[in-house]
Amino acid sequence: MGSLFTSFGVGVQGVHVSQSGLNTTSHNLANTKTPGYTRQQNINADMPYQTYKVTNKHTSQIGMGTRVDTIRQIRDQFLDKEYRLEFSRQAFYDKLVETENEIEDVFGEMEGVEFRGALNDIWEQIETLSTDPGSIVYRKLFISDAEAFIDRAYDVYRELTNYQKGLNDEIVKNVKRINEIGEGIAKYNQIITQIEASGVENANDYRDARNLLMDELAGYTYYTTQEDIDGKMQIYIDGAPLVIENRSYHMHCEELSEDTGMYNVVWSDNGFGSVYDLDVAFSNKNMTDTGSLYGILTARGKSFTNYTDLPVAPKEPQETDYRDDDGTFNETAYNEAYEAYELEYAQFEKDLKVFNNTTGNSIITKIESQLDRLVHDMVCMINDVLCPNIDCGLDAITTTDINGKAVELEAGTYKILDVVNAPTGTDDDLTIGEELFKRNTTDRYQVLILDRPLDRKDADGNTVLDANGQPVPATLEFTDSEGNTKYKLFVYNEEKKDDIFSQYTIINLGMNEKVLASYSLLPVKVNPLAGGTGAYAQDMFTDLIANWRHETIALDPNTLTVYSFDKYYEEMVEALGTQGKIWTSKLEHQTSLADEVEAKRQQIAGVSTNEELVTLLQYQHAFNAASRYINAIDEMLQNLIERLA
Repeated sequence: MGSLFTSFGVGVQGVHVSQSGLNTTSHNLANTKTPGYTRQQNINADMPYQTYKVTNKHTSQIGMGTRVDTIRQIRDQFLDKEYRLEFSRQAFYDKLVETENEIEDVFGEMEGVEFRGALNDIWEQIETLSTDPGSIVYRKLFISDAEAFIDRAYDVYRELTNYQKGLNDEIVKNVKRINEIGEGIAKYNQIITQIEASGVENANDYRDARNLLMDELAGYTYYTTQEDIDGKMQIYIDGAPLVIENRSYHMHCEELSEDTGMYNVVWSDNGFGSVYDLDVAFSNKNMTDTGSLYGILTARGKSFTNYTDLPVAPKEPQETDYRDDDGTFNETAYNEAYEAYELEYAQFEKDLKVFNNTTGNSIITKIESQLDRLVHDMVCMINDVLCPNIDCGLDAITTTDINGKAVELEAGTYKILDVVNAPTGTDDDLTIGEELFKRNTTDRYQVLILDRPLDRKDADGNTVLDANGQPVPATLEFTDSEGNTKYKLFVYNEEKKDDIFSQYTIINLGMNEKVLASYSLLPVKVNPLAGGTGAYAQDMFTDLIANWRHETIALDPNTLTVYSFDKYYEEMVEALGTQGKIWTSKLEHQTSLADEVEAKRQQIAGVSTNEELVTLLQYQHAFNAASRYINAIDEMLQNLIERLA
């Protein structure tokens, strides 16, 4: 059986256990306000029992007291994972909402007051000029407001692109901080392993510091974790390692292209490429709507966009377009047109998928392309009314242009200026072909000088006849400086998708310097070839007003809805605001979820002063009891020694 000395040892163990409990509880109380601190708790266990008698029926043992088995953290890993996911989503939508608010500021007010003013002014001047086209004052005001509209559009677009480039600074800061966090986690991995290697104690405070860094990391990017048997935490971002054991890997920024100067985030030293796939739209299902870094990259987009980034659905051929005046249906031509339509629509679907994953996935690039579509279609509509084009079949031509440059034109169908119906200026030469809005680096027409006139031909090579059965001219007769009769052929310089300098896009758009210098060049009079006798082209203004109100522009390629110019802008701004409200709602929801999960975490891991004081009293009583127990054993032992002496 046990001796008094055995009992004495039991009391000593009780003192040690109580003292350790007091220390742990005091540590909890001292760190009540420490960020990231996790409540700690002593887990006690029995000391090994001493066997003093064994029979065939039973074994007699005596307890040796208790010991501190471990000092554990009261933490729920499931809640940690849930909190970090919700917090990461909160950070993502916070960046989207912030970007949407910035765009609203660029456009003026929520209703787009400032830009709308420039849009309405040019429309009002078109209506005013239509009442008196001969008025120099009205022409001047119209041209002045047209110039103001272009300037305002350029300012808005430039602000959008400047904001895009400015997001690079935030990306750099995010990447730098992620690298620092990775290094910090790797450092704590090493410290924790060293402390816990002996199995004597847990590195709880260092684990708290590591967990705090992991909470912060979730705000920048979503990640997955795996803790090994030694307590080292492995961190992976979309399958690529950020921290493995005691080593951290790094990201860095590199330019997506020299033209934009925008940054992409790539891995520096772990063998992986880009950190995020910027060619796939974010998804709640795939948990890619997470982290402020990806939020910035998503809001910013990959490039500066224009109207060519908005896919346009091809028009389906209608049978009525392939019926002659007598009702005869040209089935062959219709079938050929429909086959071409199906091919174009298949390509449109491919382009739409790319759009939804790239341009349409970014609020900035989407609004840039929509704004540019509005400006492009509006200036092209005005130019096309002032300088109408027609399709004309041409044979191969070898000649020179108006500047004396040799030109070889292959046979084919081209867009050319309608020299018969194009309105003229009010100058003495009755100039035609002067557009109002100009591409900065490309003339509207390549003017070819011919020795003989050309008649207009259709795509099949047939000569087009007028109402009197006479061939319709395709060239304009003039007398050169040497008194020779020559002919001008105005071949339209087509816009090319991959050549921004050929496009009527905001950054390549300006006013025609010739019209600015002389308002008399603005085409407002009826062409003499069309029977004009000095009259002003009222039909032209009728077309301008009708085209302004005609619903032709699609705001979103995912829908079939089309709008007029003024309605298009209203819908564009309204869609921007609606998207902002959706994201704001999601942000509020994510904030609420993150706060709710954090509250649950704190209920488990947080320190309650009242609870800790109760625990402190319990350990104090246990310490006192163990002390009294030792005193009693001491008195018994002293009494026994004195009696035996």
